[in-house]
Amino acid sequence: CRNLDPDDSNFVNQNVWVWTLPTPSRATCQVCQFIYDTVISIQPDLVSDPKISANVRLYPGQNRFYFNFFGLFCLQIYTKLGMFISFASRTRIDSCSQTNREPPVSNANSSIEFARRCLEDCQLNHPVCSQRSSRFQPSRLIYCPGTTEQLQLVETGRMADTAVPAEYVALSYCWGSDGFFKTTRATTDNLKQGFGLSLLPKTLQDAVKVTQQLGNEYIWIDALCIIQDDAADWEKESGKMAEVYGNARVTIAALSAASVTEGFLHLERNSELITRTWSDECGSTKLLAAKEGVRTGLHASSLDRDNPWPEVGSLDHYFDPVQTRGWCFQEEVLSRRFIAYSRKEVQWSCRTAMGCQCGPLDSKGNNNLRPRPQTLSLYSNPFGFWAEMISSYSHRDLSFGKDKLPAISGLAREVQRVTSAKYLAGIWLHDLTMSLSWLVPRVSQIKPYPSIYRAPSFSWASIDSPVSMDAQEYLRGLVSLVSWHVDPKGQDPLGEVKQARLTVRGFVHEAILMDSTDTVDGFEFNIRIVNRTTMVRNETDLVRFQIESPAGHEQWSARRAKEWEESEDDGEWGPDVTVWALCLGVDDEFEALEFLVLGQCPTDRTKLERIGFARLNSNDPQPDSDSDDSEAPPFDWKEYHDEITHERHRRTITLV
Repeated sequence: CRNLDPDDSNFVNQNVWVWTLPTPSRATCQVCQFIYDTVISIQPDLVSDPKISANVRLYPGQNRFYFNFFGLFCLQIYTKLGMFISFASRTRIDSCSQTNREPPVSNANSSIEFARRCLEDCQLNHPVCSQRSSRFQPSRLIYCPGTTEQLQLVETGRMADTAVPAEYVALSYCWGSDGFFKTTRATTDNLKQGFGLSLLPKTLQDAVKVTQQLGNEYIWIDALCIIQDDAADWEKESGKMAEVYGNARVTIAALSAASVTEGFLHLERNSELITRTWSDECGSTKLLAAKEGVRTGLHASSLDRDNPWPEVGSLDHYFDPVQTRGWCFQEEVLSRRFIAYSRKEVQWSCRTAMGCQCGPLDSKGNNNLRPRPQTLSLYSNPFGFWAEMISSYSHRDLSFGKDKLPAISGLAREVQRVTSAKYLAGIWLHDLTMSLSWLVPRVSQIKPYPSIYRAPSFSWASIDSPVSMDAQEYLRGLVSLVSWHVDPKGQDPLGEVKQARLTVRGFVHEAILMDSTDTVDGFEFNIRIVNRTTMVRNETDLVRFQIESPAGHEQWSARRAKEWEESEDDGEWGPDVTVWALCLGVDDEFEALEFLVLGQCPTDRTKLERIGFARLNSNDPQPDSDSDDSEAPPFDWKEYHDEITHERHRRTITLV
């Protein structure tokens, strides 16, 4: 275990270490024995495993090691700041050693102290986080001064004479399925007269209490500050989300509450703490403490949900309820400051840093989470920022599919403010290559195609499946914009759409869609483009349908299967399903081409619909080639590239 000594020349931070955990009868190192005892107390099944591997990370200056057991669980080992522990010491366990277990406790006071401390530090030391509009104010706020339990709905238009807009707190939370107290046309006047805190469901009560404890007199809660049965008011106010959350002093996030009736202040948020003290060979008292590492809340934001550890499977259980809801996504991203009440601890995020209650035994909280680059990258790389955000947002759930675009419109409005770029139903026309290069990472993530239209097929918003949208900086784009059109469903041009179309010019090839005899990553279709075959990443199940060829003959094409339709069984597609491949761009370094796979629009033969994505690499194995055929001519990448991008294949097409 000398390699766990940061001063040892063999120690490498963030490396993978494999060691044999000792049994009590063989233990010679206090630290190893302590790690063993703690691991077994958290994961008793590991007692039969003679060797355990973990990624070990040292936090310099914090006297803390972090052991990541590859998705099974995480373990944090602490000591007091300033107390040196020699990890190379081999002092035997003796009668002087003592182990204690401190159970979880309800820590509402320590949580609010942590929140106050983070807020004060941010206001003093983070100039980026202090920037807000000098004029914006939400249309309505809830007035909750001091410790009063008498609240009031306030129309802020009457506060317009004040020189500085009122400072307010915003709330991010889950409604749940239960009906609850909210503002309607019938209740608005009564709420303006005043109402009792006890009338609110528990989550809203807790939010008001935290607001008061932070020293604020106003809070914005969507259920109370938007007239819920007034469609015009709802559209108008929901379109201001970027301003509401971006100008709030801080956002309180009730991450742990799946319903507005649950509340969030009552939870026991301190994990069980295991401590051990002993005397070393010099007679000095040493202390170590350990607890299971927190993976929920903002910690989960760093997990790659598209590529989980095979031993663990889905990582969804690490995400708190609010982190699964689509509407709540932009509330976090747009907020200047964010206090997250997760299941395990209270966490902090602002435009400069992230932190949580994890830390050395006598610390006052620290920046223990990864840096928060998102908001800064909004200004330095807005389209790359958008791609990253959509990849995360697409994992979220919405009660109503029609909200797919409205629930992200605040974020879109902020990107548009920074870039002045044109926006079409979830994609940016500034960079068509990036905007169209989204895909569903794994076939197991494919969900049925929604039966109700909400976005054109070329937009990620048209499907319910999670998507990956890379910035595609490596790709040399080959598609140019000709024209575009969108019919908004309401007044918000970034919200719901009735219909949209995109006309582009690029290299288009008629191709053949076929069953794959050898599935890759579970995807079951191949496409043959100019005598080369590669896998198709379809976004939904597909079905065949008959179309009329330009020569007047009937032929097959493919489209997305509706929710009630079943995909064709393997082998039923046959050899003659005609689709089209639009070449999005070239990866020159790795000799690859990327394509949109398109089927004919069933209702308009002059237009095409997206049905999948394909990447054709120069070294892709070909199903009809004989690997033992040494006489076969080598594949000529340049010749193939030149054929794909020959001017005779350049066409203007319209996607819907």
